[in-house]
Amino acid sequence: MRFDAGTIIKLVIYSFLVGALLYWLGWSPGDVYGWTANRAADAWSWLVGSGLEYILLGATIVVPVYFLMHLKNRRRDR
Repeated sequence: MRFDAGTIIKLVIYSFLVGALLYWLGWSPGDVYGWTANRAADAWSWLVGSGLEYILLGATIVVPVYFLMHLKNRRRDR
C-alpha cells in the first residue's frame, strides 16, 4: 500500500465529505460505531439461536489449519 500525495489528498477530501454528511444528518461517530456494534450483536444472537454457532466454532479450528497447510505447501513448492 502506497501513500503518495494524491492518496493523502483523496483521503482528506473523502474524510471531509463523510464528516459533512454525518454533521448534516446529526450523527456522531459514537452513533455510527454504536449502531455497528448493535448490528453485530444482533447478528451474533441470531447465529447462536439458529445453531450456526457450531459452524463458527468449527471454523475457528479449520481456517487456521487450512492457512498453515497452505503456507507449508507454498514453501515446499518454491
